[in-house]
Amino acid sequence: MFGDQIRNLYRVNLNLRSGESLLVFTDDEKDYLVSLIDEFVQVGGEFTKDVRSLVYKSLKVHGTEPPEELWRLTFGDEAVDELKHSGLLERVLNKDSYPEEEVVRILKGKARNVPDVVVAFPYFSTTHTFYRKVLTDHFGVRYASMPLFDPTMFLTSMNVDWDYVARLSTDIADLLTEGEWVHVRSEDGTDMEFSIKGRKGIPDTGLFHKPGDFGNLPAGEAFIAPVETEAYGRLVILYAPDRQLERPLTFKFIGGGVEGIEGFEDYRNFIEDIFKKMPEARFIAEFGVGTNPKASRPDNLLEAEKILGTVHIAIGDNHTFGGANRVGFHTDYVVFKPTVLVGGRGWEKELLLKGKLQKI
Repeated sequence: MFGDQIRNLYRVNLNLRSGESLLVFTDDEKDYLVSLIDEFVQVGGEFTKDVRSLVYKSLKVHGTEPPEELWRLTFGDEAVDELKHSGLLERVLNKDSYPEEEVVRILKGKARNVPDVVVAFPYFSTTHTFYRKVLTDHFGVRYASMPLFDPTMFLTSMNVDWDYVARLSTDIADLLTEGEWVHVRSEDGTDMEFSIKGRKGIPDTGLFHKPGDFGNLPAGEAFIAPVETEAYGRLVILYAPDRQLERPLTFKFIGGGVEGIEGFEDYRNFIEDIFKKMPEARFIAEFGVGTNPKASRPDNLLEAEKILGTVHIAIGDNHTFGGANRVGFHTDYVVFKPTVLVGGRGWEKELLLKGKLQKI
C-alpha cells in the first residue's frame, strides 16, 4: 500500500545501498505498526539482501531502553552474553548508573554484523536511549526514529522539500549553539526562561546519509539540551503525546524541574506517577524548534513538534544528545504560536513572533 513512499524513504532519507545491512523494528502497541513492518521488510529487500526485523512487546513509556531480544538481534549473542555476565546489561536496560566506556568496549569487541541502517518505528520512542546512542556514536549507524508514526504521514509531513528542511534546521541549530538563554511566551500562558549556555544545537534534517546520522521521520526541527538546573516559569500543556487534553495543565518550573502542576486532567495522574517512580524525570530535557512546512497535526507528537512556527519543551532524559540527565522517560510538549527570544552576552534575537519565523 505504501511501497512507493517506503522506497522514497530508503532512497532519499536514508540513502540505503546494496551491500548494506538493514534492521527494522517496532512494538506491538498498534496493529497497524505490526502490519507495516512486513512492507518495510519487503521493500527493503529490493535494496539489500541483509534485512532483519523484530516486533517486541510494548514498553508503554517513551525513552525506555528496548528489550534484550533487540540487543541480541543488533549486536549478536556473544556481545550481549558478555554484558549479562558482567552485570551491565540489566543496569543499562534499567538506566541505572553504569560505566558507558566499559559497555562500549564490550560491544565494540564482541559485536558481530551490526546493521548499517536502522528504521525504528515502535509506538514508544527509542530516540533518547543508550541503545540508539551507542549505535550512532560508536558504530556509525544511520538511524531513523519514528515513534507515534501514522502511515498517513507519508502523504503529508514526509512529502516535503527535504533540502529546505535541512537548511532551516541547520541554521536554527547554529543559532541555538551560539545562544546562552531562551525565553518562550505564548498566549496560552506559557512563560519560561532557561539556560542553553555551553550546549550544542542539533539539526533534525531528515537526511541521514553520513555515518552516525540520526533523527526522526518525519523530521524537521532544531533542538538542544538546556541546562537541567536552570529553567524557571510556566509551561502550559494543551496536548499529551497522542491526544488533546480535555483541560490544560500547567507545569511550574523552579531550578530546572517541575515543582508543581496546576489543573485537573487524567494525564496529570500519569505524570505525577512518573515523577514518583522516577524523580529525575521532572527536569527540563530539551528545547526544539519545528521546521517542517508540511507538518500540521497537533494531536500526534511526532508530527506536532515538527510544525513550522512551533516550539517544544521536553522533560526527562537528555544524556544521549548533550545533557546530563539519565532517566527512563522523555516526553515533549508543544507550544503553539510562541514568541521566542534567544540571546547571549550582549545580544538577543527574536526567533519567532506569535508563531511566525523571523529572519535568521
